[in-house]
Amino acid sequence: MPKKICLAPSCNNLVGMKEKYCASCQPAMKEEKREKNRKYDQYVREEEIVKFYHSREWKKVREAVLIRDNYLCQNCIKDNIIKSAEIVHHIVEIKDDWSKRLSISNCKSLCLKCHNSIHF
Repeated sequence: MPKKICLAPSCNNLVGMKEKYCASCQPAMKEEKREKNRKYDQYVREEEIVKFYHSREWKKVREAVLIRDNYLCQNCIKDNIIKSAEIVHHIVEIKDDWSKRLSISNCKSLCLKCHNSIHF
C-alpha cells in the first residue's frame, strides 16, 4: 500500500495515503486545527456558514470530493505536481450561491497553498 510523509512540520514518519498525520503528531495537529478553526469561525464567518461547515451533510460531501480527487490537490496536478489535498474548496462560494453548497460538482480538493492563493 502506498505511503506518504506525515504533514506535521519536521516529521518524516510515513502514513497511509488517506491519513494526514502519524499517530505521534495527530493529537497536537488536531488541537492546532481546532484552535485555528475556532478563531476563523469567531472573526470571519457568518453564523449560518459556521453551522453548515460543522454539519454532517457537509462532512459527507467533503469526504466524497476527497475520494473522487484521490486526496490530491487538483490545481497542483494541472502543473504535474503531486501534492496531498487538505481542503475542499467551493468553486462558486456558498455566500454567492447557497444552493450549491452541497453540490459535489461545485467542489474540488486543494492543498493549503493553492486554496490560499485563491482567497488571499
